[in-house]
Amino acid sequence: MKTTSLAAALLIAGSTALMAQDAVLDANEDGQVTMEELVAVYPDVTAEAFSAADADASGTLDADEIAAAQEAGSIPTEM
Repeated sequence: MKTTSLAAALLIAGSTALMAQDAVLDANEDGQVTMEELVAVYPDVTAEAFSAADADASGTLDADEIAAAQEAGSIPTEM
C-alpha cells in the first residue's frame, strides 16, 4: 500500500511539473508549442531539433512530442 501511494504521489508530482512546463512553453495556451514559443524559453534549441521533435510534421509540438524530445536530449528539461 505504501509503495502504491508513493508511486502515485511521484507520478502526480511529475505530471504537475510537466503540465507547468507545458503552460510556460505554450504561451498562447492552444495546446501546441510553436518554434517561436519554444525558443522564447530555450533560445539554444535549433530548427533541426524542433523538426526532429515534430514527429507528426504538424509544425507544432504537443506534450508527447516535447516529452519524447526531452527524453532524447534534444530539448532541455530545465528552464
